This record gives sequence, C-alpha cells and structure tokens, in this order.
Amino acid sequence: MWHDRRVKTDTGRLKVTPTPPFCDANHDVGPVWYRRLAPVLHHLLEGGVKRDWDDFPALPMEGPAIIVANHLTSLDGLVLADYVLYHGRFPYFLGKAPLFKVVGLGRLLRSIEQIPVHRGTDHAAGALVEARSKVDDGKVVFIFPEGTTCRDPELWPIAAKTGAARLAIETGAPVLPLGQWGTSTICPDNAGPQTRPHLVPRHWVHIRSGEPIDMSAYGRDPEDREAVRAASAAIIAAIVPLVEQARGETAPPLRWNPRTQSYVPPDQAVW
Repeated sequence: MWHDRRVKTDTGRLKVTPTPPFCDANHDVGPVWYRRLAPVLHHLLEGGVKRDWDDFPALPMEGPAIIVANHLTSLDGLVLADYVLYHGRFPYFLGKAPLFKVVGLGRLLRSIEQIPVHRGTDHAAGALVEARSKVDDGKVVFIFPEGTTCRDPELWPIAAKTGAARLAIETGAPVLPLGQWGTSTICPDNAGPQTRPHLVPRHWVHIRSGEPIDMSAYGRDPEDREAVRAASAAIIAAIVPLVEQARGETAPPLRWNPRTQSYVPPDQAVW
C-alpha cells in the first residue's frame, strides 16, 4: 500500500515510502469538492505530519462500512480522513454542529457532505438519521464512539457513547476499528486551553486497523438498551489493542467514564 510508512531497510535504517497521486490511490465516487480537496489536505498535512500507516485490509472498496476510532484531538478528523481517502474511500464524519456555523468552514463541510451533530438539542437524533442514509447508499461513515476528545490523563480510550453501536445494529454494516496515536503531540488539546499546533519538527502519527467487529450477538434492534450498551463497550474493547499497537504500550485495565468521573471495567465502558 502507498503511504509514508516507516520501512526498515537491510541496513537497519528507516526510510519513507511516499504516497501516490490521489487519482491512483482512490477510485471511489465522492462529491466533486471532496475529490478536489483530498490531495490538498494530504499535502498540507505533510507540513507537520509523518505518516506511519498500515494497509487497512478490512476496508471494502465498495459498499457500506462504519469506521470507529479513538479520539485524541481536534486534528484527528483531518488525519484520519487522509488515511481513509488514500486507502480508497471517502469517509463521512459526524462532527459538532458549531463547526458548520463557522464562516467558510461550514460551507466547506456541507459541500463535502459531512454530518452535523446538534448535541443537547431536539435535533441530535437527526445526525444518526443522516448517517443511516449514507450507509444505506453504500457509503463509509466515520464515528468517534467516545463522543468527545479523550479526557483520560494518559490519553487511553475512554468509555463510549451509544451512537456508533446503534447505527451498526440498525444497518448491519461492517464496523471497522482503528487505533491512532501521535496527534496529541501536534495538537495538545488536553494540555488545558487549546494551544497552537506544534508543527516543527514534524511528528509521526501512527494508525493501525483491525478486523471487522463481530456485532452478531447484539441483534438488530437499536432500541434494545442492553444490547446497544454491550455493543458500545465491545467497540471500545476492539479499539484499545489497536491503540496499544500504535503507541507500543500496554493499556491500563480500566476505562475513564466522563459522566461519573471515575474509572470503570471495560464491559461497563459506556456513558
């Protein structure tokens, strides 16, 4: 696969394998502006990001999929979109509605058909309706199941919200987990108030993918509360070992729950 992955040569040195032109890497059908912006994003990110990607073998080249990943910083959407785009598909993210109200940015997000989430309002459920429509149309929807950037002091995955599980149960689409590490070095959202990105020197961002999560045990009823909660915990459980691979470290046994402000066992990692 084409990417800036570090490859160890026979002499033990590390070299970088560059990405190809976007037209060679992606043959999916996406919005016109999305296709135009994808290579622009890719080259802009090169200013601060060195990519350590795997081959994402589970990503289907056609048909629906739901991608889930841990959420470290506000930079994640751009970095992970770049990863999926250069592995052959156009991802459609659920993002905070205020972003769609920013002058210029909102128009851009709408032009590439991203999905606003109106948290805490009567319209909050509309995001999953729109996401369901995308999945029904055979597209790839990307959800951060934690529902917020990480608040664990050590930046390990935290408890999940239920949106990703409900969408997966309702649609039956394959759920593909990713684990990523490195964006918190570039964009340290968790170091108190938002700080300027650290773009120099360039930092490695590591992304690892896993096999589709087996959701068959949770049925097809998105209103089954216990099934949805169990499926949500299972999604986080599938992401954690991929984050371990990306970080090269072992995760702690418990997960942070933002609602209770406490650590909970993995099978209770839902809020």
